[in-house]
Parts: sequence; structure tokens; C-alpha cells
Amino acid sequence: MFKESLKQILEKTTGRPCVIVGAGIQGRELAGALIDHERDIQFFFDNKEELDGLNIYGIPVRKPVCLAEVNMCYVISVADPFIRYQLKKQLTGLGIKESDILCYFPNRCLDYHATLRPEEYKDAIDALFEEMFGRPMNWENPQTYNEKINWEKLNLQDSRRGMLADKSLARTWVAEKIGESHLTKHFGVWERPEEIDFDALPDKFVLKANNGSGRNILVPDKRKMNLPQIMEQLDYWMASDYRFNSFEMHYGEIKPRIIAEEYLDGLAETLYDYNIYCFHGEPKYVWCIKGSHRPGCTATFYDTDWNRQPFSYGYPLDVYPAPKPAELEQMLELTRVLCKDFEHVRVDWYIMPDGRILFGEITFQTWSGLNHIIPSKYDRYLGSLI
Repeated sequence: MFKESLKQILEKTTGRPCVIVGAGIQGRELAGALIDHERDIQFFFDNKEELDGLNIYGIPVRKPVCLAEVNMCYVISVADPFIRYQLKKQLTGLGIKESDILCYFPNRCLDYHATLRPEEYKDAIDALFEEMFGRPMNWENPQTYNEKINWEKLNLQDSRRGMLADKSLARTWVAEKIGESHLTKHFGVWERPEEIDFDALPDKFVLKANNGSGRNILVPDKRKMNLPQIMEQLDYWMASDYRFNSFEMHYGEIKPRIIAEEYLDGLAETLYDYNIYCFHGEPKYVWCIKGSHRPGCTATFYDTDWNRQPFSYGYPLDVYPAPKPAELEQMLELTRVLCKDFEHVRVDWYIMPDGRILFGEITFQTWSGLNHIIPSKYDRYLGSLI
């Protein structure tokens, strides 16, 4: 299926209402770009039952239909090529003309990027940035938050980043700084999937690769796990270098390992993630995420006095204000210990029903600097804080 660039999508949606087909991460990224360029988005289309009826960025999600009464443009934006193919067949089967169907997805290909020479990395980052934002990267004088995050990839050398991005080594560092009571229970660490003794693990647990983002396998019931599939997934993660997803170079310093940790019951359904943005050693904003990064989740930024902020980053704003956590001041104090001496870092926490404040992770390049801050003027504002 032919893939249009963001520039082509913007040209073809000028003065024309559109539908984004796919309400997952890729679809939301595209929505951010189109909102940033003041395009008229009528709906998200998605076949998932759990998303039907939701609003994302104020845009309703519904199952695909033919909107023949208007001059509508349908933009497929999903990562999986087979699903893209299926969606196009579904749309044409509904009577939508092929000429009204566009296809967009970010051009991130870890396997291809890994073949590039170091002198080609800058051009590759340029391509990723321009495809996401519809404008070139400002290397000489970066101003926005996203520009500075991408500038850092090739220009900032800090050995601490690789150490703290390693989910295994970060646990040791956090324990030394604030104590083990703020860490999830730890069941083991291995270099190869074959080394894992699954019989010795509890009935539910989480497997994590230490060398990337989003490399987690939730096992709520060991009796029902698909072991061959899990082993294949872990093998791939151990062999693939996450830095080449979008050139977060500090991930290349990590020796791949597999970790087993405590399964946190009800985390996505009942709790918030508290991601604290810190600048020059001081917490500044709390990114309060409802839904634990799952499809349909929402998020709101609060300042440290729990005043709601008007901007969002990658997730739509939560319609409902989040309650101020009773543990906020303690969480901020713990964050100050961990963020000390860093120009910019994000420190993530969970507050459990029993009052435990648990460390999640430390992140230096949120969204890899490749997502939209809405309204876009806050991209420049947050950039000014670095």
C-alpha cells in the first residue's frame, strides 16, 4: 500500500474534513500533527469494541462506516502492514473510493536504521523529525522541547544515561539513593530466555527486557501463558538494539538482560501513573496518566501545587481532574533525590492502594522527541526549561 508523507497528508486534507482510521498510538500521533496544522478531523475509526464511543482529543471514536454525504478523506494510520491491508479492504468494502483513502505511519524501522553508518544518523533523525512535524529539525539553534530532545541524541554525552536506562542497573542505583522499599519485588535476572526457571516464579509476574522501552510481558496467570511465544519475543528483544528505533543512543550501552518483577494488580484499571518532569534538579510538572499507557488512556499535566495545566503530550487530556495524591509531597521529595544534577529527566512513580510509593523508571527522552505537544506553543515553552 502506498504511504504518503506527512507533507502529502497535509496537502490532501487542506480544506477537506478527514477521518483517522486507527485510534492506537500511530493514529493519535497523526491526530496531534493534524491538530497542530489546524486540519478538520471528524472521527477516529477503529474496530476495537473497547474504544467505541470514546473521545480522543475531543474527537469521537466509532466503528468504520461510509460517510458518502461529505467530501471526506480517510487516513489509515496503524503500524502493522497486514492490519493496514485489512483496513483498506474494509473501507473499500463499505463503498469508500480508493482515491479517498490515504495511508500514513511514522517511518521508524529498527532493522533498517541498524544498517546505517554513524555519519548517516543525523540525516535519519532529520527524516523522522520532518515526517512527524512537517518541518525540518533546527540543529543550529534548537528551541522546542522536541528539537532539544533530538539534538541531545547526537550531541550530549552522559554515561549515566545508559546506566539508568538499564532497568536492572537502575534498580540498584535507586535502592542506594532512596532504599529498596520503593522498588517492586524482584524475582530474578537472566541473560537468555533459556536460563529462566518458570517453575520457580510466582503464579503471576512481569517479564521485562532491560534494554528498551515498552518491552514488557504481563503474566497474570502462569498456567495460561503462551511459553513458546514468550520465548520468541524475549529472544528478539535480546538480539535487537533498541537505540536504532529512533536513535536514543544511550540504549546501545546496555548489556541485554531479562528481569522478572512483581505483578501489580489492577494497575491499569484503578491507578494513575505519575511521571514527574524535572528540570535542573527540580520537579516541575507531574504528568498524571490514567490507563497506564494503554489504548484510550488519557493524561493531564499538573504543576507541583496540583494546578491543572492546559497542554498535553502524546495522550489526549483527561476530561476529569485527577485527585491530588496524599503522598504528593513525599513523592516530590523522593524525586528531588533522584533528579539531582540532571538538566532534564523524567522520574516515574506508582502509588499503590496500600500507600507504597513505587519507582517505575527514569526516562531522558520522552516519546523520543517525536510526538506533538498540544497546543504547540508549549513545545517551545517546555524547551525553554532545558
